[in-house]
Amino acid sequence: MNAVRTGNLFSGTIVASVFVFPLSALYFWFILTTMQARPSLAATLPFGLALALFCIVTLCAAALGKRWAVAAIFVFVIFGLSLSLRTRAYGETGLDWQNGMKLAAWAFIVGLAVLHAGRLAAYFRQTTIALAAAFGIMAVLSSAWSLTPAYTAANAIGMIAYLALACMTVSSLGVDATLKLVTDTLLVYIALALIAGVLLPDMAWLPPSVTETSYRLRGLSGHPNVLGEQAALLMTFAAIAHRRGVSGTPVLALSLLLGIATLAASGSRTMMAATVVAWLVVALRGRGLLLPAIGFTFATALVGIVVVAFGWFPNIEPLLGPLSRTGSSSEIMTLTGRTDLWAVAADLIAQKPLFGWGFNGTEALMVGSVGRAFEGDPVNTHNMYIQSILCLGFIGSLPGFALLGLLVTRMFTRPDAMRDQIVLLAMITGFAEVSIFATPVLLTLAFFLAVATDAADRISAADRRLHIVEAGTS
Repeated sequence: MNAVRTGNLFSGTIVASVFVFPLSALYFWFILTTMQARPSLAATLPFGLALALFCIVTLCAAALGKRWAVAAIFVFVIFGLSLSLRTRAYGETGLDWQNGMKLAAWAFIVGLAVLHAGRLAAYFRQTTIALAAAFGIMAVLSSAWSLTPAYTAANAIGMIAYLALACMTVSSLGVDATLKLVTDTLLVYIALALIAGVLLPDMAWLPPSVTETSYRLRGLSGHPNVLGEQAALLMTFAAIAHRRGVSGTPVLALSLLLGIATLAASGSRTMMAATVVAWLVVALRGRGLLLPAIGFTFATALVGIVVVAFGWFPNIEPLLGPLSRTGSSSEIMTLTGRTDLWAVAADLIAQKPLFGWGFNGTEALMVGSVGRAFEGDPVNTHNMYIQSILCLGFIGSLPGFALLGLLVTRMFTRPDAMRDQIVLLAMITGFAEVSIFATPVLLTLAFFLAVATDAADRISAADRRLHIVEAGTS
C-alpha cells in the first residue's frame, strides 16, 4: 500500500511538473513583459507563487487520494470553470486564457483518473459509465474529421474529464457529502451572481438585442441562459439534498428563493419549465400519481388535437405576443428561431449522416449556413439530440442515445429520485438547448454525477451480495 501511495505521489509530481510549471512560467512571463507598461501587475507576483504552490500541493494530495484535495478540485470546477469573464465572437474557437484554464483543468482531471484507475475500474465496468465513456471516446475520435480538430479534441477531453471527476468525487466523498458540497457551492455562486447584478450592472446584465426589449441577468456566467441553467441546478440539487436529509429547510428555502429570482431575472424560460417538470414527475411518481397524471395529459392532448382538427380552436397568435421577449408571436411559434436552425441542421446531417462533422466542431459551419439575416444565436442547433447527430452522426451518437435509453428504462424498473430528477432535467432541457452533448458545462458534470451515484449504488449492492455469499459459505 505504501509503495502504491509513493508511486501516486511521484506520478502526481510529474503531472504537476507537466502542467502547473508551464502555466506558472507563462504567468510570470506575462507579468514581466507587461510590468513596465502596468507596474501594478507586479503586486500579483506573490499571489501567483502562492497559487502555483497550492495547485501543486492539491494535485499531489489528490494523487494520494486525499478527500480534501478531491473536494477542492470539485469545487474549483463547479465555481471556477463556471465563470465567464469575456465575450466570445460567434464561431470563434481559438485558445484564450479562459479556454486554456479549462483545458489545463480537464487535463489535470484526466491525469488523476489515470492514477486512480484501479479504484475507478469498478465504476467503468458499469453499463451506464461504460456507455458514457464510449460516447466520450467517439467524440475524441471525431477530431480526425472535424472542421476544428483541436477544439473538438479539447471539448471531448473535457467530457471525459467530467465523467472521471464525477466518479472520483462520489467514490472519495460519498453521495451525501458530494450532494451537500455541490449544493453549498452553487448557493454561493448564485448569490454572488445576484450581488454582481446590483454592484456591477454593466457587466452582469445583457443589453437587449435589436428585437428584444428587456435586459437579462447574466451574472458571472457570460450569458443569461447559462446562468439560468446554473440556477436550475441549484434548485434541483437543493431539493434532492433536502429530500435525502443532507441539508435543512433553510437551505432549501434560500436556494429556491435565489434560484427563482435568478431564473426570472435571466429570462430563462426553458430552464424554469424543465426544472418544474422534472421535479413534478419525481414528486408524482413518489406519491403513485404519475400514471394518472400521464393519462390525463394524453387525454387533454387528444381533445386538443380534435378541437384543432375541426377548426374549433380560436386564433391564439395575438395571445402569444406578451409571452415573448420581442412582443412578436412568431418568436413563440418558431421556438425563438429554433425551427430555422433545425432545418439548416437537417441539410447538414444529410451530407454526413453516419459520423457527422466532429464533436462540437460545427459552430462556424452553423453560423455560415444560417446566413446574416438570422437574428438569434446560431452557434449550435439548440437541441441536444439534433446536435449529437449533426456532430457525431447516427452511428457516433449510438452510445449517447443508448445511455439515455437505459436511464429512462431504469426510471421505471429501478426508480431513484436523485438520478431521475437530474436526468430528466438534462433531457427536457435538451429539447431546446444542446445540454450535455456539446461544450462540457456544469449541467454535463451534474448529469455524470447522477450516473456516477447510480453506479455507486449498484457497486454497493453487488458488494453486499458478495459478503452475504461469503458469509453463507464460511
